[in-house]
Amino acid sequence: MKNKIGKVLNLILPVIVIVSIFIVWASASNNIDNQYILPSVKATAEEFFALFKSGEFCLSFLKTLGRALTAFVLSFVISFALSILSAKIKHVHSAILPVISVMRALPTIAVVLLLLLWTNSFVAPVIVTLLVVLPTCYTNLENAFWSLDKTIAEAGRVDGANEMQVFLKVELPMIANNLLSTIGSGISLSFKLMVAAEVLSQTATSIGYMLNTSKVYFETAKMMALVLSAVIFGVLIEWLFNKLAKKASSWK
Repeated sequence: MKNKIGKVLNLILPVIVIVSIFIVWASASNNIDNQYILPSVKATAEEFFALFKSGEFCLSFLKTLGRALTAFVLSFVISFALSILSAKIKHVHSAILPVISVMRALPTIAVVLLLLLWTNSFVAPVIVTLLVVLPTCYTNLENAFWSLDKTIAEAGRVDGANEMQVFLKVELPMIANNLLSTIGSGISLSFKLMVAAEVLSQTATSIGYMLNTSKVYFETAKMMALVLSAVIFGVLIEWLFNKLAKKASSWK
């Protein structure tokens, strides 16, 4: 009985929260009564659906997503390799930790401005997104490798498996859920960071550029629609990979 109630609450509570947010938004918009400051829910919804009829938005979304995925893949590959080294080789963690700490402390806006001096508006957002996402991926993956049950891996070695076989057939399946969760949150974070970096860099053919243009022309409803599209994409990606991560738990 308690399990059923818990499942129902898990379904209902998110809906209640989302509906409450829209009610507050509609009420605030009605009280302010200024579409340039806070557009109505209806105006924003109209702009949101109009975006998908626009070739400019579709192309900009794909370009932004492509840059975000490039930054994420690079971040994930590097952090995956470093986390393995940290778990397998003594003292590697101590050597990597200062670099990760510095990357976490980097002021994003200042880094974007510097990168614009050294590169261009297309490369700078990719690099700054990589610098922010990599430490997060590294920490998640390193913790996953450290939490492995060493006795299971050792049993595989006793049975005659080499290190590569132990890694691929024992260790990797054991952290599959962590890997998938990291991928989902990493892609979502990369996309959001990419949009922010594109706004600062004024990257042509991007969601960030469309946000900049909307700001110049006081198209507040369109700005909110663009932000909403990024939020929905991020939420869907995280939801999808969290679902996959739960299924992957059965691989252990």
